[in-house]
Amino acid sequence: MQPIFITGTDTGVGKTLVASCICAYCSLVKGLDVGVMKPFESGLNLHGKDLLPWDAITLREASGSQDDLSLINPYAFEAPLAPEAASELEHVRIDLETADRIYDRLLKSHDMLVVEGAGGLLVPIKRDFFFVDLVKRWGVPVIIISRLGLGTLNHTLLTYALCKREGIRVIGVILNNIEGREDIAARTNPAVLAKYLDVPILGTFPYNEVLSKGKPDREMLAQSAKDNLDMEPIVKLVKKNRPKK
Repeated sequence: MQPIFITGTDTGVGKTLVASCICAYCSLVKGLDVGVMKPFESGLNLHGKDLLPWDAITLREASGSQDDLSLINPYAFEAPLAPEAASELEHVRIDLETADRIYDRLLKSHDMLVVEGAGGLLVPIKRDFFFVDLVKRWGVPVIIISRLGLGTLNHTLLTYALCKREGIRVIGVILNNIEGREDIAARTNPAVLAKYLDVPILGTFPYNEVLSKGKPDREMLAQSAKDNLDMEPIVKLVKKNRPKK
């Protein structure tokens, strides 16, 4: 019952796509029972009277999970804001103990649980409580998703420095070429980051228009993880903590 938390250096860095690839690979290739959780999702569109949490839906389809969306995504907001601001605007009370109970239930139901944050670790969930506090509260190791291009050095190193300061285990960093650029920054950033990080870069994820804009295809997602990411540290961590049957 191993949890993994997917965080980003910023919003829009492709956390959901990379997390979906990890989920599909672990499920289809390694035969693991993969659960997913997107505890807070904002910026959603109304479908009738309901908000559709697209990140949560994508994660569920990629993992093959049969869990109800109300468990995968207990808090959904229409406003494209941090959970604290969105919940205040929409008069929703965020109850951390409710999130704890759902997290524990999902964790106990699967071999591994992939939890995706929103934005970065210093995005506020409620007053004086940030995603970094949620990660510490749940004791979850982190994978950092970063942009490949210009600006990623500062954002990645800051995120990693925060994790290190707060005693959060970082499994590794994944660089995502979300803009499809092949400029000098994209070519040199992996080597520069490798020099300053003491955790592995698990891979550079290439731009893929089909995966980025299309309906999730589990086989394609799994293959993309296999082709572009070093999945061994993730799988090894899960299998190490998987209860023997």
